[in-house]
Amino acid sequence: MSKLIYWKVSAALAVMAMAATVGIGWSKSLSEFKLSLASNSWLTTQAAHTLQGHSTWVYAIAISPDGKTLASGSHDGTINVWNLQLCQLLHSQKAHSDSIESLAISPDGTILASGSWDNRIKLWDLKTGTLLKTLEGHTDDVKTIAINPAGTLLASGGSDKTIRLWNLQTGKLLQTLQDGDWVRSVAFSPIPEAHILASGSENGTIKIWNFVDGNVVRLLVGQKGTVHSVAFSPDGQTLASGSADRTVKLWQVSDGKVLRTFTGQKGAVWSVAISPDGQTLASGSYDKTIKLWHLPTGKLLGDLAEHSKPVWSVAFSPIPPNSPNQGGLGGILVSGSGDETIKVWSVPVSSYHSPATLGSAKSLELKETLSEITDKEAIAQLKQKLYDQIRPNWQPTSMMKTDLVYRVLINEQGVIADYQPLNQEASNLVLETYLPKLRKADVSHTRFGLFKVVFKPSGLLEVSPWQTAM
Repeated sequence: MSKLIYWKVSAALAVMAMAATVGIGWSKSLSEFKLSLASNSWLTTQAAHTLQGHSTWVYAIAISPDGKTLASGSHDGTINVWNLQLCQLLHSQKAHSDSIESLAISPDGTILASGSWDNRIKLWDLKTGTLLKTLEGHTDDVKTIAINPAGTLLASGGSDKTIRLWNLQTGKLLQTLQDGDWVRSVAFSPIPEAHILASGSENGTIKIWNFVDGNVVRLLVGQKGTVHSVAFSPDGQTLASGSADRTVKLWQVSDGKVLRTFTGQKGAVWSVAISPDGQTLASGSYDKTIKLWHLPTGKLLGDLAEHSKPVWSVAFSPIPPNSPNQGGLGGILVSGSGDETIKVWSVPVSSYHSPATLGSAKSLELKETLSEITDKEAIAQLKQKLYDQIRPNWQPTSMMKTDLVYRVLINEQGVIADYQPLNQEASNLVLETYLPKLRKADVSHTRFGLFKVVFKPSGLLEVSPWQTAM
């Protein structure tokens, strides 16, 4: 038996590692996989999909509450609406006469709002793309918009140094709040009864407003550059701000105290987003990268560096990872860039769960034909846990007659792969959309290496090859 090889991997890389380890079955050796797996956490994470359809900078993105639809807005005033599950363009239109810098989707998923440098806000039917209303009142660029959790109000901020509150259903202007500088970002507290709106300004200040009476509840001072983006945590207790000073700050909303400062971006931070469970912070920067941070500890999880130009916008799917009956729409991060593309990233489960919660170690042993898993008790236990906690989706999916596609599924309880090579089928255990076809094997191959995979609670992936020759 060969010496055990250990790779420290995040849950996302464990998915890749499991698929790549399956590749040992028809590879000459382990060597081709060592470089791709000998890494930590997010550091080599690759985008699951790249969406192309815009012909200029993608300034704004928004994801529907059910995680199924993505809207993107660009510098030329175009809005594209995508099926996020299939990563397919649904419809596209020239929506504004100038750049679109902000988008928001109503909580019921029916209305898409867009804010533009043409001084206007437009409301659209998200499904059909039909224009519902045009809101006019700003006298300069509309830089930012947000919709409150109740779906009754829209807030907009702009270069006219005002924040305006609108009735989302009627389009009526309800209130105008005066700021001392350009308003770059606005966000409603996720707690409806709090009646709180946060705004970030060109002068580097952040204001916490009571939007009912229009008063500033608290002034947050600490950023040394334009505050391009603000985002509340899901519990409404903290606020993240991204600034031109290349930092992200985390603030305690109740008293305005700075809880943490995140440093490391080499350019202005244009967009920040917090995952739906409040554990992960994403920051998109002019330096072309996205940084992922563990919010409770401030630890850097890694850099996502596939964009070739500045990252203008980032957004998490509102659906947490591994949510039952959500079709795998959770655990998704989307980014829009000056390189004219949108990237869809699969968020590692480990960024939502400590490795200590991953459960007991499991061992899977596969025979040469890959048609038999010897540890049937372990496989049955894993199947049952995944069935109970993820989704009852173990129906086989027919594959091409000329090759086999092997897919894997991962959650806190372990890693599992399911094969039916003799029938030229592979069980569809996980998202058809977000997991790429990691490896293909021609069915003419009749001999495969024998190996064992163990995913341990420590976060180590243990691979023990018995035979690597074809």
